[in-house]
Formats: sequence, structure tokens, C-alpha cells
Amino acid sequence: MHAFVGTDEKLWKPMPSYFTPGTPLYNEEGGEILKGPRRLDAAKRLLDASGYAGQRVTSMAAQDLPHHKAWGEVTVDLLQRLAVNVDHAAIDWGTVVARRAQQNAPGQGGWQIYHTSPSGVDCATPTNILIRADGNSGANGWATNPAVETEIAAWFDATSLGEEKAAARRLNKVALDHALYAPLGVCMRHYAWRKSLSGITQGPLPLFWGVSKTV
Repeated sequence: MHAFVGTDEKLWKPMPSYFTPGTPLYNEEGGEILKGPRRLDAAKRLLDASGYAGQRVTSMAAQDLPHHKAWGEVTVDLLQRLAVNVDHAAIDWGTVVARRAQQNAPGQGGWQIYHTSPSGVDCATPTNILIRADGNSGANGWATNPAVETEIAAWFDATSLGEEKAAARRLNKVALDHALYAPLGVCMRHYAWRKSLSGITQGPLPLFWGVSKTV
């Protein structure tokens, strides 16, 4: 997050959750693994124990999006420090999306890692496509996990906010246990508007309905 946002901690925070901070379902259940110091020595031991033997790992990062470019470079640096053989696919966002949809093996058009940045509104509920695990979402590599889908269904079936929150806590834990994706952090974005504009609506994107300009 420093690579894109900088060191001002008022503008960003770590993300031990799949839900947006400040929303009713936000929780950090199971998020301990994303807190505390990073231990590269322990990561190397786990990588060795996994059976990794120098296979090439494809990591995609869009070069036409500054934050994706920065995160991609950090990822490649980290993997190289872990002695991982990295294929750094530095491409444009359109190519990332097209290649993300490919189910070919890495090295034959496929991939293992890519970087993206959903808005906070996307992650406010379990309707977020990145957290689904029914095998149908190319956005997260066609993840398949019945336990994750069980908790998503429990959220849909909830009849009270308390039941929704309980399902979200269980979902956050099981999704982190199975590493559906790695949430890096959450950050604020600044927008600037001329003083002559009025009717600007706050939202996750610039919304120009109802905007007017005075002379």
C-alpha cells in the first residue's frame, strides 16, 4: 500500500477482511494471518514444504493503471526474495482481463496471480464476485469451495442483521483459511472539483447526473 498510497496512515489501512471497513458486515474473523510482521524465512520453509521446485509463476499487472503497476512490482520483488521463478506479465488492463478468462495452463496463456482493485461498495456484502467459490468466477480463478458457498447462502437466508453478521464472520474466516484472494489493504481516494460545479454526489465513482456549472 505504501507503493501506491504513501506512508500517510490516514489514507489507508491493512485489510484483514473481505468486507469494507465502516460497513455493517465488516469483521476480522480469521484475519490474524494478515496482521503482524512478515516472516520471509517462515514463508520460504512453507514454500519448500509445498513441493515447489522452481516452476515458473505468472504474475499479471496492468501497466496502464498506476496502482496495479506498483503492486505488481512489489509482488515480483517479494516472490523473487522467496526464490520463486517469476514470469512478470507487465501488460495493459484490457489484456489482463482477457487473459484472466483463459483456463489454459500458465505458460500457455494462463496465469497464477493478477492484481485488481474493487471499490468499497463492491465488498460491502457477500455478493462480491471475488469471494464466490462456486467454480464459475474467472475473476478469482474459478475458486471452488463448498464451505464458502454455504456461508454465502446463510447470509442470503438471514432474517436479521445479527444473523447476517454471524454469517459474514464465518464467511470471512473460511475464505481466508482457503485464501480465495489476498486483500492488500483499503485506501481513500481524493477527487478535486472546480468551485463552479454543484450537485456532485458522493459515491465510489464520479457520477455526473444532476451536476451543474455556474458562470
